[in-house]
Amino acid sequence: MSTVGLVMLPPPDVARVAMAAALGAFEPVGGLDELQQAVFDNIAERVFGLDLTEQPLAPLPADELLARSPSESLRRQIVHLTVVLELIEHPLSSATARAVEHHAQALDVDLSLLRDAREMAAGHVALMYADLQRSSWYTAETIRESLHGRLWELMRSKLAYTGIAPDRTIARKWEALRDLPEGSWGREVAAFYERHHFPFPGERHGIYEIGARHDFVHVLTGYDATPEGELDVFAFIASCMPDERGLVLLAVTLGIFQNDAIHRVAGKKVTMARTDTLAQPGAAARWAEAMQRGARCTVDVMGGIDHFALAPLPLDEVRRRFGVTTNPG
Repeated sequence: MSTVGLVMLPPPDVARVAMAAALGAFEPVGGLDELQQAVFDNIAERVFGLDLTEQPLAPLPADELLARSPSESLRRQIVHLTVVLELIEHPLSSATARAVEHHAQALDVDLSLLRDAREMAAGHVALMYADLQRSSWYTAETIRESLHGRLWELMRSKLAYTGIAPDRTIARKWEALRDLPEGSWGREVAAFYERHHFPFPGERHGIYEIGARHDFVHVLTGYDATPEGELDVFAFIASCMPDERGLVLLAVTLGIFQNDAIHRVAGKKVTMARTDTLAQPGAAARWAEAMQRGARCTVDVMGGIDHFALAPLPLDEVRRRFGVTTNPG
């Protein structure tokens, strides 16, 4: 998993074809809007090293792509990329959702995320969010870990998150990160919580333990707990996870911080929700860089490692071990 060519990003040798095919999805609605185009250009340049000023891309219709006999994985990567570009639009457009869905059908790719994007654009928030939750990595990981002996612990963590009952055993496990060596990954995670005045998991309203894994990734990547930092960290996560559930996490994050489709998570209002975050100066470039960094990470940073086992290690060592490059922003 150490090179571009994962769930959302095609291998470099077919990047031009894939990017052109993604453009083809938007032809029926007049092409990409200004922000979508900025993100597209930054992905082309920063992830794939393509110079579109010297060699512009023309939209590639689905039938012309199919004439080249693309692999199933490439067709899916193209559709993943088109859905991500679609969800940057604000406000979301039903016409764009239909165009992207028709393009996917022409490529013989069926994704639940396509239906979710359509429901987002139509304003069917409850239906869309319920479906996203069903296909979420958090849901799948909760089920998996519950079947491996953690059901009661996860229930206690959820009760603490909702404010019903804090759990001192869980809280002590996380608070113990403060006692790890200075400069260690775990110590920096504890500092991240303290700097932002976040309760630890297990404390009243502390984040659900499985959800807290992404805070380890915040520290690993250097992305802060801001609207832009959340978009960046989930772009990184989606680019290094080996299946489509990472893309669902990114879609939810775009719904909160970009396209204004999602305002609550797990029943709680997201107080720092903001629209058009990617339109902020430099944000599109940094988001593309987050994808590039994630694609070059050598491990699934959410489900592929034991965060607490690695917590005592120096943060710089963990970054070197997993190929996490320095945060450019």
